[in-house]
Amino acid sequence: MNKLFIIILFLVNTLFANVTNDIDLKVLKDLDIEPSFLSNKSLQSTFNEYSSSENINYYNNILRKSSLNAQIVRSEIENENLPDAAFFIPMLESSFVNQTRGKNSPGGLWQFMPGTAVNLGLRNDEFIDERLDLIKSTDAAGSYLKKYYKRFNKWYLALLAYNCGEGTVAEGVARASLDRYLELNPEMNNSDSIRTYKRMLSDYRATKKGFNDLYEVLNKFKSSYSFDYLVENNMKNRYISESSLTYIKKIIAFSMISERNLFKSINNKARYKLVKVKAHKGLQLRSLANIISMDYNEFRTINKHIKKEVLPIDSKTYNIYIPQEKLDIYNQKMIMVKPPVIENKVVDKKVVENKKEIKTLDKKGNKVVKKEIKNNKSIVHSVKKGDTLESIAKKYNVNLKKLKSDNNKKSNSLKIGEKIEIYK
Repeated sequence: MNKLFIIILFLVNTLFANVTNDIDLKVLKDLDIEPSFLSNKSLQSTFNEYSSSENINYYNNILRKSSLNAQIVRSEIENENLPDAAFFIPMLESSFVNQTRGKNSPGGLWQFMPGTAVNLGLRNDEFIDERLDLIKSTDAAGSYLKKYYKRFNKWYLALLAYNCGEGTVAEGVARASLDRYLELNPEMNNSDSIRTYKRMLSDYRATKKGFNDLYEVLNKFKSSYSFDYLVENNMKNRYISESSLTYIKKIIAFSMISERNLFKSINNKARYKLVKVKAHKGLQLRSLANIISMDYNEFRTINKHIKKEVLPIDSKTYNIYIPQEKLDIYNQKMIMVKPPVIENKVVDKKVVENKKEIKTLDKKGNKVVKKEIKNNKSIVHSVKKGDTLESIAKKYNVNLKKLKSDNNKKSNSLKIGEKIEIYK
């Protein structure tokens, strides 16, 4: 009887091991990593650390609190045919929190730097920061990863490049490929061609110039390349920063944990699905929230890409996000909403507008000027030396508190050249 129990236990454990092994091999295959990497001790150590009940609870809590953002990322990754593992990039980059800490800091779920955002076609100025556009930034991240995949033809190298840059990955892989080639072919070490390739790599490291030379070396010796080799020899040769290797091993470990269905919150559905709609320039965001009877702070949370309390005026319409369930009421009510009238400024006069006419009154209320309005434009004041919010408010005869609110100013500080919008 005991022998039978031992045999059954052995068979169950063997079956479980085979199923687990198949799950993990699938994760590696999806990332274009050789199966042998499954036995890598540093990967096993990373998996053991992050599969602890404490860590699983921690990351499940992140996913639970950020269900809307996580759902958007999962949906866009599926639409763009990216590997499932890409889902865990914003887990590591931002914990799925959509924010930025300053003008020159990384921002959004994907933590794009300002320069990177511009290169990816994301608007980033004093009015709009599309790094905080949940859907558009995720689409940009997908394009970014696809660009790197096209260069390296391996998804895990694309994810590595996302973390530390294309040049760093290309140079590290090229050096690892050449080193392994010379280990397998030591007699070639002193050949003229090898000296030339070594010089190419050395010059790139010193100057960060010669991208084409870098790829020439990489393509020449790519058949000798092995991720196992790079990882095992990285401490000695510094092919890639250890932090970047840890980054990719975490993503692999998270993917393996997810495939075991241990991240229960990953399947949580958000309270609603977002849809993109258009709104007239110059509209107050609070008015838009009121139109669909939505809490203003919640409305701002899903439209963080709009920096100020009003939509800018440099385009006729702007894209905003609303819950899908609010779409019908939004469409019905927006038909009745006209674009806000943005007045011309008449300095030191009180302006009264009536359809196509403008009446200018003096201080006693006597009519002194009457003329037709040809164009309705907003007032955009460019800050000059000596300007203060108080002086601008006085100049344009607007309330200081409203001026600060319209421009999302939490303090009275100004920068020369800054654009201040004036709404009457």
